[in-house]
Formats: sequence, structure tokens, C-alpha cells
Amino acid sequence: MKTIANITLAVILFAASISVSAQSRFVVQNGQNSQVFGTFALALAATQAGDTLYMPGGTFNIGTIYIDHTLTLVGVGHYPDYTSATGITWLNGSIFLRTGADHSLLQGFYLTGDVRLGNNSSTQNVNNVTISRCNVGNIQLYASAPATAEQILISENVVRGTIVGGDAQNVLIEKNLAHNIQSFNNNVLISNNIIFKPTGDTFNYLTSCLIQNNIILHTGSYLFYGSSSNTIANNIFVRDFAMPGSNNGSGNIGSQPLNTIFVNFEGSTFNYEFDFNLQETSPGKNAATDGNDIGIYGTVIPYKEGAVPFNPNITFQQISTVTDQEGNIEVEVNVSAQER
Repeated sequence: MKTIANITLAVILFAASISVSAQSRFVVQNGQNSQVFGTFALALAATQAGDTLYMPGGTFNIGTIYIDHTLTLVGVGHYPDYTSATGITWLNGSIFLRTGADHSLLQGFYLTGDVRLGNNSSTQNVNNVTISRCNVGNIQLYASAPATAEQILISENVVRGTIVGGDAQNVLIEKNLAHNIQSFNNNVLISNNIIFKPTGDTFNYLTSCLIQNNIILHTGSYLFYGSSSNTIANNIFVRDFAMPGSNNGSGNIGSQPLNTIFVNFEGSTFNYEFDFNLQETSPGKNAATDGNDIGIYGTVIPYKEGAVPFNPNITFQQISTVTDQEGNIEVEVNVSAQER
């Protein structure tokens, strides 16, 4: 029943996105009730705690927005090959989740700016937040250190900059493609990520974290700078690796030439054309702590191809350019339901 309901909702949302003037439409869903808006600003202003705001494909200037209540904000995705029917959801701006935005979910869009928790020390107490399947500049979990946010899930994102915690605790950072991860303290799991930063301070100021099954492309001298008391296990390193300082762990694989790791990767940054699956001859195959592959395609639930969001994916659409005598437009839509 859930799958049927999701397919029905997708068709409704798509139909709502079509108008004579071909303008994009934003849908705010609250239980069985929905409202349709012509702009992002109007839709966001209409949301209440617990709502879902569905965003269409297209480029939208949102500026800097502040969200102070529980909200699910979901687009159609950001991988071009998986959004050919709709276009990606591209947001120009930054998003601040502030006190009151507990249990919010951000998913399925490209953001030119950052996602941040709080804009000052009094608004940064945000818990139980999920940021997943987005392409963002940076993710920052605090406005004033130390962070007060807890129970944060950061999963399956492309982070063009850094995931920075401000000594945040109780955080899961998994299956991301990121430039760097820094400043976390206690009960933080950093697992199955790909870290692109080649030199400088990398994986810096991490304390009492579990760092496992990652692929780390750093070649410089400041890896794990200022980091201590971490467990570092079953990671792949391009450079030589010796356990630093008071950290401990085992199963790490060092001195792996970059061209022997991935199926297709050139350079030091993310590109949608690359394939980050491991080569069949990679020593990272089945070498993670759980017996699966090291990297984003490990774990029992690997990185989702195309980072397709949870809402049903429109894979094909064809809209007639003319109306019949009664003013109707012929529309053909193919929708793929998503299990997760």
C-alpha cells in the first residue's frame, strides 16, 4: 500500500507542476492535504511543523533561508542522468536549520551554499536531523563551538567543502563524497566515506571517534592533525600510513596508487561522470569491518545510484504542445517507485 500511495502522490505532484504557462509548482503536503504554490518562498512560508515541501526540477533563487520547525524538504535529485525527465533541483542559496527544526530531513537537491545548524549560540540546538542525497557546499553543525546538536545523520551526500562539527557528539557520517571532515568529539561514527582533500589539515581535530572503511586520498603531511584517541580501522590510504599519536586501530591499507582504487576516477574532486565502485582487484573488496567493500558502495545498504530521493522518480515525461478542442493537454508520465 505504501508503494501505491507513493506512486499516486508522485503523479499528483507532477500534474500539479504543469500549467498553461509551464511554470514550476511547489507542493506542501500535510497528511492527506496538499497545497500548490508558484514560488519556493510562498511554499516555505505556508509550511507548518511536520509538513513536507516537494520541489520540482529547475533553478530557484532561495537566498539564505531559516527553518525553525520540523520540515521535510525534498527535491527530484541532483544527478543529471537520473533527472533527465525533470531536470535537477538546483537551489541558489544557503539553509539554516534553527532551534525548533528537530526531526527535519533535507534530501534530493543541489545547493550552491551551505547547510548549517543555527546562526548563533541560542539557535543552534537542533537534534535528530537527517541530511542525505544532496550536493552542498559545506555542512556545519554549529554556530558557536561547542556544538549542542546531537543525533545527526549525514548520509550519501556530495559535500564540495567540509563537514565540520564544532566538537559535535552523537553523529553518524556515512557514505559521503566530501572534501574533508573535521572537529568531532565522542560517539561519532565516520564510515564508508570518500575524502578528496589532497593536502593540508585533513581529518583534523577528531577525538574519540570511530573512523572506519573510508577511502582517503590525502597525500600530504597533516593527516589526522590534532586528532587523538580515535579508532582508525580498515581504511584505504593513497599515502603511506602509520597510526598517528594516541589513536589506535587495525586493518588499514596504505600506499594504494589512486589509479588502482576506483573503476573510473581522474583528478581530486567529484564529477558526476566518475564511477566510485572499487576495481575488482582492489584490496578494499570485502575488506571493510563488516565484510563488505570499503567506500561508499560498502555496507549492507550501499550508496544509492544517482542519489535518487525517497519520493517516486519520474523517469519519462512527454507533454503535448497543443490542446484538444476542450482545452486538454495530453501527458505521458513514467514513474519509478523507491524503496528507500
